[in-house]
Amino acid sequence: MNIKSFTGCIVFFAWITSIHFVNAQDSVLTILQAKDRLLKKNFYLLAAYYEVNQAEAQVVQARLWYNPTVSWNQEAYNKVQKEYFKASNQYELQINQTISIAGKHTNTVKLSRLNLEINKVQFANVIRSLLFELSDDYNNLSALTEKEKLYNEVLTSYQRLITASKKELEVGSISVTEDLRIKSEYIAVKSQAIDNANQKEQYLSQLRTLLQYPKDTLFQVTQKIPLFNDNLLLDSLIARSMQARPDLKVSNLFQEYQLQNLKLQRSLAVPDLSIGYDYDKGGNYIQNYNGLVLNMPLPLFNRNQGNIKAAKFNIKQSELQRDYLKITITNQVIAAYNQYKKNFEGLTNYTDEYLNSLTQLNRNTNTYFQKRDISLLEFIDYQRIYISTNIQLIELRQQFLNSVNNLNFSVGETVIEY
Repeated sequence: MNIKSFTGCIVFFAWITSIHFVNAQDSVLTILQAKDRLLKKNFYLLAAYYEVNQAEAQVVQARLWYNPTVSWNQEAYNKVQKEYFKASNQYELQINQTISIAGKHTNTVKLSRLNLEINKVQFANVIRSLLFELSDDYNNLSALTEKEKLYNEVLTSYQRLITASKKELEVGSISVTEDLRIKSEYIAVKSQAIDNANQKEQYLSQLRTLLQYPKDTLFQVTQKIPLFNDNLLLDSLIARSMQARPDLKVSNLFQEYQLQNLKLQRSLAVPDLSIGYDYDKGGNYIQNYNGLVLNMPLPLFNRNQGNIKAAKFNIKQSELQRDYLKITITNQVIAAYNQYKKNFEGLTNYTDEYLNSLTQLNRNTNTYFQKRDISLLEFIDYQRIYISTNIQLIELRQQFLNSVNNLNFSVGETVIEY
């Protein structure tokens, strides 16, 4: 598949699945919309595409033959006739064409084509890495957004309580100590909310950069949890990674590249042959001499021995690098798979019944404290439990989504859609 078809597939996919993004401040940017926009707008991806173009140009260059050379030799000064630059007395014309032999031209073209294939796969790996980075930032931003909603809910509750406490303080229903304790707890939660907002702004900035949004663009993200796939088998995932990982494909192609390079270096040990035609008007043993010119360096000293030896070492080196990469990929898939399972196990503790009970308890806590059925310390303790439990849930969801993203990245293709 040529690069135009390769790029066309990407653009077509992005176009066919994209949803027009208007009024970003009021819109929800889904992860699929973000991925579509990345494929069309990311500057780094567009820059990486030009490396493929450069490799294509190198193939064109490798296929070109040597240019012929023309030599002209004429009389500069005739001592007898005392004339300058009179070509009619004597001139010599040579036309030479250098021809690569021993397969140098063919091997060079094959090497350039392998380099082109390597660049195409490297471009696919750039896409894979950028999609991983995008998904990671998106998941982190979605978790921070959920925390922001939680903090706003709790802060609103404290604000109502502070307003009510002010009136109660005026009539002596609560002590100054209790009022200060409520305000201190409000400030503590507010500090956590500010820290959360700062982190959120950082990830917003990173997403704007990745997706090429204007600097003041705001958008909402969603934390959608995919269903757990218990049909995934570790051995099957490892086998898929060996077929799908672009970096392993690059390593395999690089191995072929080094083998082809050895063939080229061996062919370069044979000098090029130059064939030419020579016409001499009057400077040879006969007038109007027509001759055949053959020219070839004698390979007495330089037979490209060093480059041939280096090419052999490059082959051994690439074999070791490929074997090491296979081991690395296997361990990455194993770790990602285990993280995926463990994170899901953590999520199973948070049942709908438990979360509904926790939400109802928080509502009752506010009501009970207003009626003074519970003490201030009990109220604060319940609020802290509510905040801590929900943050743990949000972070577990984030970790689960990140493990899904990491599993897809480790295998080299989409294993789980979300």
